[in-house]
Amino acid sequence: MQSMQRLLSLAALAGSCLFAQSSLNQQISGQAVDATGSAVANVSVTLTDQGTGLGRTTKTDESGNYSFPNLAVGKYTVSCETPGFKKEVIADNPLNTEVSIQVNCKMQVGSQSEAVTVQADAVVVETTSGELGFTVTGEQSSELQLNGRNFPELLALLPGVSTTYNSGFGLFGGYGVNNSGQSINGGRTDTTTWNLDGADNKDNGGGGNNFVNINPDAIGEFRVLTSNFSAESGTSAGAVVNMSIRSGTKNFHGKLYEYWRSDYLAASPYNAAAVGKPIIRWNNFGGNLGGPVTLPYTKFNKNKDKLFFFFSEDLKINRIGATTTWTVPNAALKTGNFGTATVRDPLTQTPFPNNTIPASLINPDMQKLINIYPLAN
Repeated sequence: MQSMQRLLSLAALAGSCLFAQSSLNQQISGQAVDATGSAVANVSVTLTDQGTGLGRTTKTDESGNYSFPNLAVGKYTVSCETPGFKKEVIADNPLNTEVSIQVNCKMQVGSQSEAVTVQADAVVVETTSGELGFTVTGEQSSELQLNGRNFPELLALLPGVSTTYNSGFGLFGGYGVNNSGQSINGGRTDTTTWNLDGADNKDNGGGGNNFVNINPDAIGEFRVLTSNFSAESGTSAGAVVNMSIRSGTKNFHGKLYEYWRSDYLAASPYNAAAVGKPIIRWNNFGGNLGGPVTLPYTKFNKNKDKLFFFFSEDLKINRIGATTTWTVPNAALKTGNFGTATVRDPLTQTPFPNNTIPASLINPDMQKLINIYPLAN
């Protein structure tokens, strides 16, 4: 018996595809202070996405505070400048999914033409929220080996996650969110919320099927909120998984790939001599491409800092042969001969001679049904 399963996940600039975008629930805020720790008002603060070059500018209030809400996931540079102080530049500030960070500027007296460049801390501590969560990066998603290339397997990297699935091939794509086969902090496997760029990624009317089984190479990162998260994430009783799709950048990046599995390279089962080796033909192929959107012979997006695209297509073709073992009657049993087992007449309870049912007592129609059974192999 063979079955073919074809799973298509497509992220593209088309009507039936996903537009390359990112969840905008992140924020960067902070305060500008001088050497004494006093707030510095009216400081011009510029925020620049290091991947795309997109920039935003604001000014600090009378308390020296500033805020940039609704940001996409990525790395940012924060620069602060005002007359009478050196320009402060803080680079490589990582902003993860569903995380808000603080970046404070410590202004030094001097010429505004002078710049002080500071490298951001490698580890960012969430200080604006008490929620407990863990982040899986895009590098982990694309570089770690996944059996079946189903990204939910990456949840096993996190504390408090127990798994019940036998193979990565069984994750998602089937009926119901139970197919995730993973419990977070002891919760039921069907109580996890899955969000893709801020939108529900489940077909709740169809028993919980995922709309899109995301290509691991298309995931920018995803963050798992396990407890103490805000009411906006409380759509179900379990944990919340917030996924962000990669975005295009100022430079073109892409890849093509194919992963292949075959029973020719698999070990034989214990009963292969009798039933043969189960067939498996697994082909997983696709590619990604991202970069700036430009129009030839025009000045549109000439600096490659205004409009970007990201395209991802992942195709899975799986052909599996299943081996089933049945107990069937042998040739003697088909004729009514039960061998050593005692068979009695149902009316008189008298044992039949040689434990064989007389042919005259066997229903002809039932005999035809019995003959359908194949002989044992």
